[in-house]
Amino acid sequence: MVRARLDAISELKNGWFDGRGTAPDPGKLAALSEALVGKFLETIPLPVIAPTPEGNILLEWDTRGLPSLDIELASMTGSFHSLLPDGSEAEETFELTSPEEWAYLFAFLAERIEGDAV
Repeated sequence: MVRARLDAISELKNGWFDGRGTAPDPGKLAALSEALVGKFLETIPLPVIAPTPEGNILLEWDTRGLPSLDIELASMTGSFHSLLPDGSEAEETFELTSPEEWAYLFAFLAERIEGDAV
C-alpha cells in the first residue's frame, strides 16, 4: 500500500496542483520509499500519504491528537506535529539521513501513534 501510493505520487509532474504544484524529486522519493516500505508498518498504523504543493510528502494519521509528519525531501527532514490533550501542540524534528535516524523516528512514532481512529 505504501509503495503503491509513493509510486503514484512519483508520476506527478510540475503544475499538478492547480498549475502550481512542484513534483517531488524522483530520487528523494525513491529513497523515502526504501526507508518506509516494510519497516514501520508492522508497529504503526497506516497513514494517509499525500504530496504537498511544495514537492514534499505529508503523512497523516486519523487517530487521537491528529499526528502528522511533514517530510522535506530536499533535506530529508521530518517535522512531527500532534495535538496534546490540554490543547497545546507537540512538535519534534528529525534528520532522516541514516538508518539509525529512521529507526529513532519509527520508535518515536510507535510510542505516539495509536491504532484507534478518532
